Amino acid sequence: MPLPETCSCGGTFDAESATTHDRYVEDVPLPEVSLGPNVRLLVCHLIAGLGMSYSQAASLLLSLYGLVVTDGEIANMLRKQHIAWTPAYNQLRTDIRAAPVVHADETPWPIQQEGGGYAWVLADANTTKVCYALEQSRGAPHAQKLFGQNTDQPFAGIRISDDYSPYRNPQLPGTQQLCWAHLYRSIRDTRYNVNLPKEQLQYVTQWYAGFAGIYQDLRQYLSEPYDESTRNTQADELWSRIWQLANEPAPAITGEPKKLTRLKAQLLRAGRDRLFTCLVADTPCDNNRAERDLRQLVLKRKRSFGSKTQQGAKALATVLSLCTTTWRTTPQGYFEALAQLGV
Repeated sequence: MPLPETCSCGGTFDAESATTHDRYVEDVPLPEVSLGPNVRLLVCHLIAGLGMSYSQAASLLLSLYGLVVTDGEIANMLRKQHIAWTPAYNQLRTDIRAAPVVHADETPWPIQQEGGGYAWVLADANTTKVCYALEQSRGAPHAQKLFGQNTDQPFAGIRISDDYSPYRNPQLPGTQQLCWAHLYRSIRDTRYNVNLPKEQLQYVTQWYAGFAGIYQDLRQYLSEPYDESTRNTQADELWSRIWQLANEPAPAITGEPKKLTRLKAQLLRAGRDRLFTCLVADTPCDNNRAERDLRQLVLKRKRSFGSKTQQGAKALATVLSLCTTTWRTTPQGYFEALAQLGV
């Protein structure tokens, strides 16, 4: 490139004394850096299996391996595993829907983009398989989706859950067994409520003792060897006791707590079948399995405050389902089993 006649400062160039240099501009392409599959599987385990937040997982990777990863990189790794594991996730959900007995429950899971959300769980009562779904709400369509309503393979067995209205919908696939632990906790909390009026204490105490006796007998019957005829007789006997207890009028002078009134109506609405299918079909009478499966999400919610986007929630549900199920079924070859699902 020739020198200009004048300089920007207003001076001139001496062509004989000036030294010129050639300058070259060259783009050097940098290699694309990508963390390997082992790191991605470890991140999935830290986020889903151990319930760490992104910052906790990043801090651990830095301190142990000297790896610097950002929140965006962690989210991208979870997204990639979600894509790779979607077929395995769909198969896991199909397998659980084919089980004879399942547990179902839900708990709040914030999705910031949606302004709220819920975590749903479906667990096989006879195996360690568990499937999670992180959805925008607690609405009935999500319960229908969980049990495969309007699909080629809907659930057809016994579903154990609390008395939340979408679960007791007669159109929901399968047959409901109402959770007795929820019923028992309701009357127990009423009995030991420090704000319970003293004039109602005696009646509530007697009612609580009667219900606790029925619950204790139910658990005793379930622990005995199964015989269909005997179980049907026991179901009839317990239902007769429940019916009498639920129809027992409260003292006219003192009345009864509203919570006890609602519990009585709940028992009568449930009827013999929804209360004692567990006896006839020999299934658990409580939904404690689902509550335990949701506990790890409740703890994670306290650390990470939920998911930022619906896409991130969907990725977490896939990774959480497969990491939890694989850890329970193959603890010795855990990471090898995860790798076989796809990386």
